[in-house]
Amino acid sequence: ATGDAPVFRGIAPYLEVGGLEASIAGSIADLASALLGWADRAATDATPVEWAARLRSLVDDFLAPTDDHERLSIAAFDAALRGWLEACDAAGFVETMPLDVAREACLSVIDEPSVRRRFRSGGVTFCTLLPMRSIPFEVVCLLGMNDGDYPRSTSRSDFDLMALPGQMRPGDRSRRDDDRQLMLEALLSARRVLYISWTGRSVRDNSLQPPSVLVSQLRDYLAAGWSGNVLDPRTTEHPLQPFSRRYFVAAVADQAADDTAPALFTHAREWRAAHADVEAVAVAPPSSAESQARVHGLDDDAPLTIALLARFLRNPVKAFFRNRLAVVFAEEREQAPDDEAFVVAGLQHYQLLDGVLKQVLDQAGLRRSAPDDAELAQLLAAPIEQLRLSGSLPMAGLGQREAQAMHHTLLVMLRCWYRQQALYLVELPKERLHVQFDGLAITDWLTGARIASPAPSAAGAARAIADAFKSSANAATSIARTATSDTGPRWLELTPTRLYPKSRLRIDKLVRPWITTLMASASGRPLGGILVGRDAVVTVEAMAPDLAEQTLQTLLHTWRDGMTAPLPLPIKTALSLLENKGRQDEVYDGGFQLRGEVQDDPCLARTFPDFEALSADGRFAELAHAVYQPLLDWVETQVKVVSHADLMVSSEVID
Repeated sequence: ATGDAPVFRGIAPYLEVGGLEASIAGSIADLASALLGWADRAATDATPVEWAARLRSLVDDFLAPTDDHERLSIAAFDAALRGWLEACDAAGFVETMPLDVAREACLSVIDEPSVRRRFRSGGVTFCTLLPMRSIPFEVVCLLGMNDGDYPRSTSRSDFDLMALPGQMRPGDRSRRDDDRQLMLEALLSARRVLYISWTGRSVRDNSLQPPSVLVSQLRDYLAAGWSGNVLDPRTTEHPLQPFSRRYFVAAVADQAADDTAPALFTHAREWRAAHADVEAVAVAPPSSAESQARVHGLDDDAPLTIALLARFLRNPVKAFFRNRLAVVFAEEREQAPDDEAFVVAGLQHYQLLDGVLKQVLDQAGLRRSAPDDAELAQLLAAPIEQLRLSGSLPMAGLGQREAQAMHHTLLVMLRCWYRQQALYLVELPKERLHVQFDGLAITDWLTGARIASPAPSAAGAARAIADAFKSSANAATSIARTATSDTGPRWLELTPTRLYPKSRLRIDKLVRPWITTLMASASGRPLGGILVGRDAVVTVEAMAPDLAEQTLQTLLHTWRDGMTAPLPLPIKTALSLLENKGRQDEVYDGGFQLRGEVQDDPCLARTFPDFEALSADGRFAELAHAVYQPLLDWVETQVKVVSHADLMVSSEVID
C-alpha cells in the first residue's frame, strides 16, 4: 500500500486487486448480493412447499458439483427434501414455520443411518463375503483365511434328509461351493492390491499351519503360471509377538539371507530399547567413504553462498529436504480468525516492521543528509497509519497503542542505524569472497562494508581502504577491540529481528553474521560488523585468518554430509546441550507449557520424531560440539551487545 488511496470510513482499500484480478471483486459482489437476498427470504416463515422451493434455489445458486461425491451429496439432500414433503403431505401439515424447523427436518433425515448406505459408506469398508457384493475396490483385504475357517464347514442336522449321502440333487445349495465363488469374486474385484492374511504358525508350539485350501490353490497357480520365485517376494511372515527381535533386525537378518525378502515394520517402538545392541548394528552410520561416494549428486551449477550455508546451519534437515529432495512441507493454510486479534506478534509483527523500515529507508535515501529525530518521526507516521487503516493492527484503542509501540521501536532502531552510519561515513565497493577446501567451495559478495574516515582523493581512498584491511588483519590476532576505538572496515546491517530479549542474546540469530565474518577473514579481508536489531546493537570483531579457515573448513564438510543424508543437528537443542541449560529432551520434544523444537518443524518430525530417535546413533552430541561450539566461543570473545535502552541512556549522557 502506498497510502495515496482514498480512505472510506476509516478503512483503507485493498490495493492488491487490479487489472485482470478485478474479477475477484466482482465475484465477491455477486456473493454478497446472493447472501443478502437469501437472508431476506430466510427471515420470513413459509409453508413446507415454499421452504422446499427456497432450499432448492439455495442449492442451485451456491453449489456447483464437480465430481461424483458432490453430486451424490446433492442428490441425498434432494431425496431428504422429497421425503420430508411426503411426510408433511401425509400428515396434512400446511402451516408456516421458521427456518430452524425446516433446516432440522431436512438435515436430520440426511444424518439418519440407513441400511442402503451402510455398505461402502466411508473410506474403508468392513464386511463379510456375501453374494452380489463383488463391487470393484482399489484394495481388497481378506483377513483370517485359515485352514478350516474358510471355506466354511456346515454341520448336518439329523432331520436334514437332503444332507444324507446320495440325496444331493443338481441345484441344491452348497456352502463350500458358494465360498469358492465368493473367493473368486473378491479376487476379481481387487483393482490394485489383493491382501490375504492367515495364521501361519501355531500359538502353542510355533509349528507351521497351512492357509485355507483356496489360498493354497491360488499360490500353486501363481507358482505354476509364472517362472521364477514369485511367492517369496509377495509373502511376509510376521512374528507372533510385537517385541520380536526380528522387527528390529529385519534389514540385516532377512535381507542377508534373501535380497528379495521384504523388511518387517512395526509401530511398537517402545520395544526398541530392549534391542538397542542389535539396532545399533542395523542402523550404523555410513562411513566417510560411503558418504563421499553418495555426494556425487550435488549440483555444481548452484554455488554455495553465505545465505545457503547459514540456512543450512539453522536447520540442516530442512535444507536437505529442500535442496536435495526438492520437498517443501507446505504450511497449513491459515483460516480467517474467528476472534478479534488484540496484539500483533510473531512473524506478522516482523513482517510489518520490515515493511515500514523499507518504506522509510527508501524515502530517507532521497534526502541529501541523514534525517534527524523529528524527520524520522514524520517519515514513520504515514506507513504506520496506513497499517492501522488497512486492518493490520487491532481495532480502536488497542490498535492505537500497538501503533505507538511500533512507532517507538522503529524510531529507536533508525536512530541507532543512522548514528552507526555517521561513525562509518565511507561505503566501500562490494568485493568477491571465495574460499575452497578439499573440492568444496563457497562464493559470495561482501556488501555494506564501510570505513570510519573519508580520503581526500581517489588514490587516497584506495590507499585508505588497503590500509584499513591491513590494520584489521593485524588486529585480528589480538584482543577484540571496541567499536569506538576501531578504525578498520565494518559491515552494517539493519534487521527487525529481536536479538536481546530478556537480557539474553539469541545466538541462533547470529549464524549469518558469524559466517560472514568467517568468509571475510578466510578470504584475506578480515573485518568486523555491526548488526542493528529491534532491541539491541550487536558489534562483532574480526577473526584470525587461520582460525577462520579451520572453522569454515569444518562447516563445509558438515554441509557436504548434510546434503548426503539428514543430520541430527537441531540448533536449539544443540545450543541447550552446549550451554547446559535445561534438559535436551524437553527442548526437543516439549513439555509442560513448553513447545518443543520438533513440533515447529515438519522436516524434523518426519526424520527424527522424538529425542530418542535424534540421539539413537550417538552423532548428535558429536555434531553439536563440532559445529556450534565455535559459534559459542566466537560469541563469548568477539561479540559485544548493547541494548537500545542502555545505548539511548549513554547517548543522552554524552549529549
